[in-house]
Amino acid sequence: MSMVNKYQLGGIFAAVLMLAACERTPPDYRAPVTLPLYTEGDADNGALIYKDACSQCHQLNPGLNKKGPQLMNIYGAQAAELADYTYSEGLQTSGWVWDAKTLDPYIADAEKTMPDSKMLADPMPDAKERADVIAYLSTLRAAAPVVEDNAN
Repeated sequence: MSMVNKYQLGGIFAAVLMLAACERTPPDYRAPVTLPLYTEGDADNGALIYKDACSQCHQLNPGLNKKGPQLMNIYGAQAAELADYTYSEGLQTSGWVWDAKTLDPYIADAEKTMPDSKMLADPMPDAKERADVIAYLSTLRAAAPVVEDNAN
């Protein structure tokens, strides 16, 4: 075996060891939504706007955070609560609950509403579009995951 092959093999072995030692944070889930649906907007139109303006940074499945956190069960949830996403300090200390009162100005202009926001989306000045997105977000509801007890 040549010296180069030994170094390549050693590098591969080291990489495998490092990957094996890494622990990935398990997917985190928000509690099921308890607020009623937001009816001041058109949720169907909001879904289209979401797909165009939000889906490149936000997913809807726990554990699939992108640039932004996943948004399943976001409506009525405490801001910055997912353990598997790193939020800005401002959002962590905001005490916000994601409802129409907080979502509307944040979607309108996140950087203006929360100066250290990690959300770098273009402002959404149209109040009807924001209401439609909020109506859509209020429909994103999933049951709490079933946790299996393997301690038999």
